[in-house]
Amino acid sequence: QESKFHNKKGKLNKLTMPNFHIRKATPEDTPTILHLITQLAIYEKLENEVITTVEELRTNIFEKKYAEVLIAEENEKPIGFALYFHNFSTFVGKPGIYLED
Repeated sequence: QESKFHNKKGKLNKLTMPNFHIRKATPEDTPTILHLITQLAIYEKLENEVITTVEELRTNIFEKKYAEVLIAEENEKPIGFALYFHNFSTFVGKPGIYLED
């Protein structure tokens, strides 16, 4: 059944929101990523647990590629992020994805 979220074939429609988009992070976003991590930690009352640095994040995310990051922007201003990495289940024998934040 067709709705504003699904077309007649049951596939999800592309939802558009003015002035909002999600993009893949670049190395230049590393200070923003650390800022967003810190803001999340403050919200969770865990700010003392954030010990990483811009340099460490840049190395591990963009050079060693241990994780990937998406940046959510509204009016071209970063408002959120998603950090994720791929994993593999030995019991199931299939790859997966882990969404950290």
